[in-house]
Amino acid sequence: MYINSEHKKAQELLDEQKFEKSLLAFNKALTLDPNHPDILSHRGVLYLHLNQKKKCIDDLELSLRLDEDYGFRYAALAYATDYFGDIDAAIVLYEKAVQVDPDDAISHNNLGLLMEKRGYQKKAKDNFERADRLAEIQDDMLGKLDELEAREDNFISNNGQQTNGQQKKDNPLPKPGSQMKPQGERLQPKKLATDSPKTFGSVSKDLVTDKNVFKEFVAFVKNGFKLKK
Repeated sequence: MYINSEHKKAQELLDEQKFEKSLLAFNKALTLDPNHPDILSHRGVLYLHLNQKKKCIDDLELSLRLDEDYGFRYAALAYATDYFGDIDAAIVLYEKAVQVDPDDAISHNNLGLLMEKRGYQKKAKDNFERADRLAEIQDDMLGKLDELEAREDNFISNNGQQTNGQQKKDNPLPKPGSQMKPQGERLQPKKLATDSPKTFGSVSKDLVTDKNVFKEFVAFVKNGFKLKK
């Protein structure tokens, strides 16, 4: 997700390795949206490519301070810290990353690699195993994505037909003059019941009865099991 047009331009230039032009675009992007953590983080990556340690770390640290509940911020700073040679500080940051986001397979794997470098074989093995388990779960879910999307199209089509048919059955055109006759008890405002907390079972039921929830679930899987920020 790009925060503004200059951010998009900067990232595209970075992908093309046009570093100086990319830097100008990142600076303009931050003028439009000062201190946005995403732009700062991406500019920090650019500074890493330019081998400008202080500017890289400064951007990534500020991005982290602005967005401390996002595990990726710790992982990005950990990667840069390791890149510039401070393995011990990188280990601390990766440990924080997996504490904030225990399901981040990449951070578990990278933490394992650094633990291995430091000779902590048992801890490294534990992190590698955790990373493998998480990767298997995610690969399995992503492998089913095509099937989910096909079922989504079929579900929406069938649900639309059923809804239209139900409306036709339950809401026939009124007979002439019937609108003037009182029918049943008077309509009274009713107090809305408090929504009960969502459980796994109720959410699972929603997946096959509510097309909006179904579409959100598919988008959630596509997004790598991460809630949108």
